[in-house]
Amino acid sequence: MSAVLEVEHLVTSFPSAKRGQTIKAVNDVSIHLNQGEIVGLVGESGCGKSTLGRSIVGLEKPQSGRVVFDGVDLGSLSGRRLREARRAVQYVFQDPYASLNDRQTVGEAINEALIIAGLRSQTEREGRIAELLNQVGLATTVRDRFTRELSGGQRQRIAIARSLAVEPRVLICDEPVSALDLSIRAQVMNLFLDLREKLGVSCLFIAHDLALVRQAASRVYVMYLGKVVESGSSEEVYRNPSHPYTQLLLASVSEADPATERRRNPPLITGEIPSPTNPPSGCFFRTRCPLSVEACAEAEPVSQEVSSMHKAACRFAGDLFAKRVSAA
Repeated sequence: MSAVLEVEHLVTSFPSAKRGQTIKAVNDVSIHLNQGEIVGLVGESGCGKSTLGRSIVGLEKPQSGRVVFDGVDLGSLSGRRLREARRAVQYVFQDPYASLNDRQTVGEAINEALIIAGLRSQTEREGRIAELLNQVGLATTVRDRFTRELSGGQRQRIAIARSLAVEPRVLICDEPVSALDLSIRAQVMNLFLDLREKLGVSCLFIAHDLALVRQAASRVYVMYLGKVVESGSSEEVYRNPSHPYTQLLLASVSEADPATERRRNPPLITGEIPSPTNPPSGCFFRTRCPLSVEACAEAEPVSQEVSSMHKAACRFAGDLFAKRVSAA
């Protein structure tokens, strides 16, 4: 499959409260998204997932690196060409209670996106709104209701419909189900799968819930402290995690069966995430890693190929990782 979106060596920094220091929220990250593909981006809170998503759509300004859409560097565009590119890459925010205006009706919220994009006449927009509500599984009768009158799951469907209004090719979904009840999450996840099948929309799905990502994504990237530490097909990463951080994240996922969960004694990720203004030397994870050795402090690990669809930035990646885990 051809890549519709490529992020190359992206760095996004923010000034620290301490004079002269910066926080590298995204630190030399490279990822890609193929046409019609759902890709997961996972990691603990504060690892840089959302900043990466916001940098892709231009809500944050990267200090270096490139975001390439359809072979064109978005940083090189301006004016009409930039607006057209932004229409093609849309964002679904985490909290549907914050992302929608309570004083607008559902129809007004979606219509606003169409007007800003300069799309369609009023008659065409009315038809498009009805079409979008149908696509996200809502009755057209909700168009005249205020967004504040809807449930969290309904509001998130409206937010998704608004993002789809301008017919994007890529959706950046920033933890779109984390603010919803468990009973609603599966419905919204199934909606993303349906949109991929029916519309061919590609999704970068940002989450900290690894079980949800496994359900939807064909590939996954794991981030820690601003860096990608492991990537590969979902099957490979979940079956054979080759970075200690990924293994500990997967071990933290609860079992559905209460009896099985009670018998588990999963290893825990100990300690706090280091300060991004002063990260550890060498491997950023070494201060929390159960496999850490002296050499881990000396040089930053290079991403190694575990298999054709699987890479990990750890000196113990692959067979050596399995042996080290067995000995630990």
